[in-house]
Amino acid sequence: MDTTVAMSSMNGNKKQSICRYFATDGNCFYGSDCQFWHNNNHQQVHQQNQSTHSRQQHNTYRDLNGGNSYVSTGYSNDSSSLPNRMSGLSIDPQKSLMGTKPSSSANTHAIASHLLNTSNAPIGGQQLPNYFMTDAIRQELLRKLIVSQDMASNEMYLELPQVVDVYTDLVPLEANISSPSTTFNNMICSVFRATNSKTGQLFCLRRLHSFQPNSANAKQMIAAIDSWKKLLHSNVVQLRQVFTTKAFGDNSLIFVYDYHSMANTMMSHYFHSSSTSSSSSSMNGYSGSSRPYSQQQSQRKLLPEPLIWNFIIQISSALRAIHLAGLSCRALDPTKIIITSGTSSTGSANSQEYPRLRLNGCAVFDVLGNDSYLNTTNPKLITQHFQQEDLLSFGKLCLCLSTNSIASAANRDTWPSMLELISRSYSADLRSLVYYLLSYNSNSGTTHTINDIMPMIGARFYTQLDTLYHKEDSLMDDLSKELDNGRVVRLLIKLGTINERPELQMDPNWSETGDRYLLKLFRDYLFHQFSEDGRPWLDLGHMISNLNKLDVGSPEKICLISRDEQNILIVSFAELKRCFESSLNELML
Repeated sequence: MDTTVAMSSMNGNKKQSICRYFATDGNCFYGSDCQFWHNNNHQQVHQQNQSTHSRQQHNTYRDLNGGNSYVSTGYSNDSSSLPNRMSGLSIDPQKSLMGTKPSSSANTHAIASHLLNTSNAPIGGQQLPNYFMTDAIRQELLRKLIVSQDMASNEMYLELPQVVDVYTDLVPLEANISSPSTTFNNMICSVFRATNSKTGQLFCLRRLHSFQPNSANAKQMIAAIDSWKKLLHSNVVQLRQVFTTKAFGDNSLIFVYDYHSMANTMMSHYFHSSSTSSSSSSMNGYSGSSRPYSQQQSQRKLLPEPLIWNFIIQISSALRAIHLAGLSCRALDPTKIIITSGTSSTGSANSQEYPRLRLNGCAVFDVLGNDSYLNTTNPKLITQHFQQEDLLSFGKLCLCLSTNSIASAANRDTWPSMLELISRSYSADLRSLVYYLLSYNSNSGTTHTINDIMPMIGARFYTQLDTLYHKEDSLMDDLSKELDNGRVVRLLIKLGTINERPELQMDPNWSETGDRYLLKLFRDYLFHQFSEDGRPWLDLGHMISNLNKLDVGSPEKICLISRDEQNILIVSFAELKRCFESSLNELML
């Protein structure tokens, strides 16, 4: 090290020279007890240059950290001036991220709930540096974490098997796990969340009860399943695996899909299911009653047109990819379309949030209805027929969204009046698109394609792209805040393996001597300072900034003081980094 300063008590007489600490930055470790003179002129000069020095220091370490500012401009490296700059600032370790203790997996739900209620709000009336992602994204991710780790009680689901193939910890995702599905030919279906025991990843298992496969068309089924597994699209729930099992006591067919935490179906989010109630009560302001709109104006409201176009763009994009792959969806139903993000926690949708949709339940019909391939010599004709049915189902879905009535698509006789309602409430383009999709007639000999509706969507694609780009920019900004946090954590872990180590190589004083002693004093300099009134002084900016300086080996010098105040050492961050690397190498040998 460059300099070692040893201080001893004097007789109280001031020396004629000015204190060099006070002359440097206007502060002295010893205050009025210092044996040298404190010239007040230096204090005035220091105050004039304080803001300039802080800005220069901030910009310097902004460059060293690759453009990520971890430096708090409200501190000085002088350990005496630190509490003065942050008077009145206090942090409760029990309410901060730094004070959260590690926990076992059994307590993860409680930890996530605690963090969900902890924000990056200003502490002590002062705005803290923004080192972490925004609270909105953080809380959304924590909510999904809580839901994905929620376990079902053993008493409620005693009949569920412990293991299904390589999947464990089954949790039902639907209230009624044995209800017939009207979408899938009235077969009894149940949906579970499960954990892959080999990878630890979460998946969604869709079980078809008592399924009897037809071995005669096994080749066609395998080809269809492989085609779906290869289909990757942002608006389609990815199919991962299909297998049969007897773990449930019967011959069940299992479809394995990607799991999306907190996903909600379009039916439950925007429409009131008539199966749950015979009344025309509304859910989230949207009604499922089949009564005319003129009789329901006091009970329901129509969806905003930008939101409907957002749904149309996403679904048409998914259908286009599916049809180009030579496949058909055949499950374009509000109960099988899930909303994975873009809605508030209260369940209501904001038209400006643009909810993210995904088509779910794809490939099920290709297994259930594969017998149709045996009845024709040209399977492509069957595929084209089902693709036309997809467009018709798409038109019915758009009709339901535009009229806010799930029953409006059931009766063809009501379609003209529903189209008239769309003409009065929405633009002509939306009415033309719905009319075009509903006008398909299998007896006419004409075919429609998903590409035909692109001119009707028109420039709304640019609005959608602009929204997605803005969202990407905001996510990248939040990601940049977390960019170096992992590096800082690794640095702290390495420091923790060195400090206070009981012994190494039969030397019980290994961590108290040589290079390790400097690192111990640096640890106290980071975390164990206190204010003038004796309260712990906690400044996240001070800690992170000095850790960054240690990581880059800055030539800047700091003053380290032992706990008994008998040793005062002035060292640079470059020397501390050399001590750090040398001590770590000793541990690794």
